[in-house]
Amino acid sequence: MNPDRPEILPAADPDAWASAEHSAARDSSDDAPFVIGVSGHRDLAAQDVERVRAAVRTFIEQIRARLPDTQIRLMTGMASGADLLTARVALEQGLTVDAVLPLPLEHYAADFEPAALEALKTLLAHPQVRCTELPLEPGAAARDEACASPRRDTRYLNLTRTLIERCHLLLAVWDGEPSVRSGGTADTVLRYLGLRSDRRPQGRPVLVTDGAEEEDEPDAPLVYWIPVTRRGDAPPDRDAPRRACYLSGLGDDALQRRVSMPQGFEAQLIDFNAYQRDLRELRERGVPAHPSSSLLSALPEEVLPPATRPWLQRIDAQYRKADALAVHYQARSDRLFVFFTLSAFAMGLSYLAYDKFVASPLLLFAYLLVLLSGFGIFYLLEGHRWFSKHLMYRALAETLRVKFYLSVAGADPFVDVQDLLGLVGINRFEGFSWLTCVLVGLGRPAECPAPPAHDPALAAIEVAWLEGQHAYFARKVEHLERIGRRTLRLRRILFVIILLTIGAIILAGRTAWDTPLANGISLGNALAFILGLPALVLGVWELHQNKMAARELLWQYRHQLDHFARARERLARTNVPAHRRRVLARLGKDSLMESYLWTIHRYHREHEPGRG
Repeated sequence: MNPDRPEILPAADPDAWASAEHSAARDSSDDAPFVIGVSGHRDLAAQDVERVRAAVRTFIEQIRARLPDTQIRLMTGMASGADLLTARVALEQGLTVDAVLPLPLEHYAADFEPAALEALKTLLAHPQVRCTELPLEPGAAARDEACASPRRDTRYLNLTRTLIERCHLLLAVWDGEPSVRSGGTADTVLRYLGLRSDRRPQGRPVLVTDGAEEEDEPDAPLVYWIPVTRRGDAPPDRDAPRRACYLSGLGDDALQRRVSMPQGFEAQLIDFNAYQRDLRELRERGVPAHPSSSLLSALPEEVLPPATRPWLQRIDAQYRKADALAVHYQARSDRLFVFFTLSAFAMGLSYLAYDKFVASPLLLFAYLLVLLSGFGIFYLLEGHRWFSKHLMYRALAETLRVKFYLSVAGADPFVDVQDLLGLVGINRFEGFSWLTCVLVGLGRPAECPAPPAHDPALAAIEVAWLEGQHAYFARKVEHLERIGRRTLRLRRILFVIILLTIGAIILAGRTAWDTPLANGISLGNALAFILGLPALVLGVWELHQNKMAARELLWQYRHQLDHFARARERLARTNVPAHRRRVLARLGKDSLMESYLWTIHRYHREHEPGRG
């Protein structure tokens, strides 16, 4: 993004933008969007402009084909050349553009020639362009000072960091050559792929090799590269790559190229779109997130700075949607488990009655009907993956809950929830790879500085999060332990019934089988039926408890209760705000790890472990 001269692009055609109107309703949604960042050269060779435009259009069509129900946004610094070109193509394709200017427009204008500046202002006035200006640092308001190096490079580096934090995929219009300048296209590509940092030397040669067409790491960063030639450079060699492709990091200054979309990334897009589709279907059924599930409403309004509220509202909105989906699919999967439990009981009862009372074909027909209907419903509903969706949405909701409270407390820098997700490997499960997509863009914005040392929000967090969750887990533990005690009593009662029945059969001896009761049923058969019924009830109850994972749930709740109890004890012994934030950060990690471990265990109870 460092200029020689800005390329002058023709003024935008308003008629071409008319095709974008169909996406306005979708773009107004507050669903988690898929954000494509853009970094490219200003001085594109004239012969490359149309090729780049066609490549960007094809790329957008590829992404949209995998995300038909998802809002797609383009984030760019709006520099002349590649940035403005891609922004115009995105608008023509119906996308919303997030224009992130590296400095206020009045200072940024110095980087543009008159025609290019007019094109920029025309694009910024478009209704589907949202403009954000990264602020100047204090004391750098003068025009000449704002645009001079090295301050200018620092601001473009801030733009690079913004793209890295807020984008799911980077689109690079790049010549493939290294650069020593911070915030340039080469620097942005390498930083996005994790191959360059402030401590690593810049300007070293970049090696690009062909990669094997195999599944990538689920959350490995990717760059979509459109190779170009810069104005004034020699024409590229015949062997130089000219076809757009995907790049991933391979090592120090080494990149791996794939012509087709990597399988892991494609699966992540499809799963992310399924999340958006589930949200839409939930709304269409009239099952919105319940207002009581809002995390923000539990905090006093006066403890939150006004600049922080929009950011926390975004986290809260995503939490409420994930929580609503988790509750919805939990109810569906629970009803399905209850149905299968009752089916097992009906099958056992019908066979027991057939064996001990009436050898009627009707009982066998009932047995067969229940069996076939159970199999039919299982195969009919298997593709809906209600239970897996319950697990993934609950994992997302708990992640967002912890992120919200840590963000309010100013402890979010101590916990990288995306790293935790990758550490436990949940993103390797089928259908779970998209979870981190929701977290992109929810980091602390530049306009939300860390809270002061003596922050009133800390006390509010301790009430809303610690006390609330501690009380919740205490109730759950008590409830599950009460169910466990009832189950134990039921076992003992059934055991006594079995012993009494066996004793009655032994005492009666052969007489029991010769003593008729009614309709040809002997006393012996009745006693045998009574003997089998408690075993059937106990077996079905144990099956239901096993399916609902009651023991694992109690295990998780006890551990969660221990984590929150320890955090309360530690907070009672310290008054230093920095130490209290550390305690909250430790609690967040422990609570998330407990949730993730339970999710992994429950998932593997129902699914064959995958290769990952």
